[in-house]
Amino acid sequence: MTRTNEERRGLGADIVQRLLPHRRPFLFVDCIKRYRLGEVRSIEASLEISVNHPVFDGHFPDWSVWPGVYVIEGLGQTTQLLATLEAIRRVGAERQDESLGLDALEALDAAYSLRPGAAPSEEGLALLEKMSRSPIVGLASRVDLRFLEPVLPGCRLDYRAQWTREQNGVLGFDVEALVRRRPVARGELGASINTRIPTIRWATASGGLQSAKP
Repeated sequence: MTRTNEERRGLGADIVQRLLPHRRPFLFVDCIKRYRLGEVRSIEASLEISVNHPVFDGHFPDWSVWPGVYVIEGLGQTTQLLATLEAIRRVGAERQDESLGLDALEALDAAYSLRPGAAPSEEGLALLEKMSRSPIVGLASRVDLRFLEPVLPGCRLDYRAQWTREQNGVLGFDVEALVRRRPVARGELGASINTRIPTIRWATASGGLQSAKP
């Protein structure tokens, strides 16, 4: 089955933590709200910013402001998620089914969320497992971002990223961060990211779900 350029449903925190190597307190994406792959590649994700985050103990003691470098990192993690999802699509395409691994992710997300749905296919889980065995490198090659407003605790920080170019292993993205639909930062990010899904151990559909420790 092929669903190129269709908007796909979001993915929750458990899946995000299996697609990224980062962990708290340096994991800055809670969930993927939606994404699109193929000729047009884009993603929307978000982070709920709690006043209980330890960074506010020192940034700043009398005025809590979410650090700009954390906004950049959250946008960077969002672009890494998009690159990883596109890699999953491409490997599926090599097997004549672009949706093979993506459908498995959605089925796993439904299971984590206790929603009704079909179990992930053995073939989709095998694809994810095979991809998890190769090395990963994610390095920022360019950061050109303009900050427009401060980000304060108690808000939801929304991320948007669109894949704009790919050349010699370097990817380019237009990115934007928003709070209550108002842009707080926007610009461009460049990164070199390969195809591994880090820290994942995917179970077979009959064997239930397994997670890997970072």
